Amino acid sequence: MQTLYLIIFIIILFITLAALVISSSVIVGLVTAKGVPFVSLPKADWTRMCELAEIKTGDKVYDLGCGKANLLIVANKKFGAQAVGYEISLWPYLWGKLRIWLSGAKVELKMRNFMKADISDANVILSYLFPDAMARLEPKFKKELPAGARVVSYAFYLPKTEPLRVASSTQKKSQLTGKPLHTSNIYIYQF
Repeated sequence: MQTLYLIIFIIILFITLAALVISSSVIVGLVTAKGVPFVSLPKADWTRMCELAEIKTGDKVYDLGCGKANLLIVANKKFGAQAVGYEISLWPYLWGKLRIWLSGAKVELKMRNFMKADISDANVILSYLFPDAMARLEPKFKKELPAGARVVSYAFYLPKTEPLRVASSTQKKSQLTGKPLHTSNIYIYQF
């Protein structure tokens, strides 16, 4: 009976620790990244984002607020890019490190604030960030990005820059109605 209680205690302790790690990463994301919590991009759009960015072999691709490194892995493995990601929240950062290792991708993942990152060698910037973060990044893009660099943003746009074009996301259809469950815009910019 004591063994059963010990096993139950260990399970409850593990669940509690996992909940603390997840909640602390959300709080860190909200506080240190100024309102950019971890939200994962739909899997159906990982390749679409890279295609819209027109990533070529050898391109330097940055994913700002890269979460679990999904776009970085696709950019490296399918498109041959040199991929670098920035994630400040612990849980998605650790998850991203594990996913990179499991995939065998040659991707660099940094646990830092992307506002302090040097992006002056970027060919492509990928992002899925809330409006406030996009507004704060806009002057950084104009100041640091080299001519011809592309920015591809999922769902949220740069408030003072006209996109080169706007595309729709790829989404699954409802099994009941056959209509898309959700569609987001993807904004493509060139600096």
